[in-house]
Amino acid sequence: MSVYTHLTQQDIEQLLTRYDLGNLTSFKGIESGVENTNYFLDVDKKGHLQRFVLTLFEYLPADTLPFFINYTDELKAFGLPVPNPVRDKNGIALQSVKGKPTLIVQCFAGQHPDARNLSLDQCQQMGTMLAKIHRAGQGSSLYQENQRGLSWLDAQQKRLTPLLDQDDARFMAEQWKSISSSLKTFGNLPTGLIHGDLFHNNVLFDQGRISAVIDFYQACNDWLIYDLAVTVNDWCITDNLELDSQRTKVLTDAYARVRPFTEEEKKAWPLILQLAAFRFWISRLITFIYPEAPMDQEHQNSLVRHFLDPNEFKEMLVLRNKHADRILNILG
Repeated sequence: MSVYTHLTQQDIEQLLTRYDLGNLTSFKGIESGVENTNYFLDVDKKGHLQRFVLTLFEYLPADTLPFFINYTDELKAFGLPVPNPVRDKNGIALQSVKGKPTLIVQCFAGQHPDARNLSLDQCQQMGTMLAKIHRAGQGSSLYQENQRGLSWLDAQQKRLTPLLDQDDARFMAEQWKSISSSLKTFGNLPTGLIHGDLFHNNVLFDQGRISAVIDFYQACNDWLIYDLAVTVNDWCITDNLELDSQRTKVLTDAYARVRPFTEEEKKAWPLILQLAAFRFWISRLITFIYPEAPMDQEHQNSLVRHFLDPNEFKEMLVLRNKHADRILNILG
């Protein structure tokens, strides 16, 4: 979890005076996420209880947030189950609390799926949902550069290499040289708005169906097939981080029924899976090596952080390289 910024009941009640949501009955820090502070808010409006999620953005600058607000508004208008921000009494979504950009969004019913027991049906639903998100985004006029795209990866691997042991440093440099060079051969991969972080804990299921896709704060314009690779590398893996053939086929087939793959995407698929593994190896290493949460006494008393193991994605990258030939034909 990440609760970097501690809020009191008075802080939250003062924020709620800007809204017409009701009276705060309880609040609780959410034990998930890495980069933002999140709280559940329970409010009572004339006997009607509702739950919302309050997010304080620790790193994203305020001027980037209108994109995410507008994007989720568009997805909501497209009929997709996403948490678009609540507006205050003046119709304003973006707020500020303790100097941090802040949003309140609706809270959906449902639970995150069990990462150790993702079913074929859940994977099929996820493939269909992701393709619908991409279809909706392809018709959008919105644009947001990928803040963690290729130029960011290049800079971060140079930053990290001197801090790693000799073997990891050599492996990282070799992998980035190979991936970045190979990507130059693919010049026509379809692009559009992507989620960018569609792990299982960013999806809710209620009564067996997807009830919500959440946390669009990595959304940007990028290759659509990259978004699929990020998803597959989380939803379709075995305990030893190999790709589960059945779940992978079910998810990608469901996706293709909504948005068929191009021939170039099929050829690039093994490489893009490697890119997705490399990207999250880098970002987890950064979180692990550079813990940048505020650390004044108030934060020390309230801080809860769970570091995710960077080596999981390093091992995944090794496997995606090792089985590239087998992976090539997965998309048909």
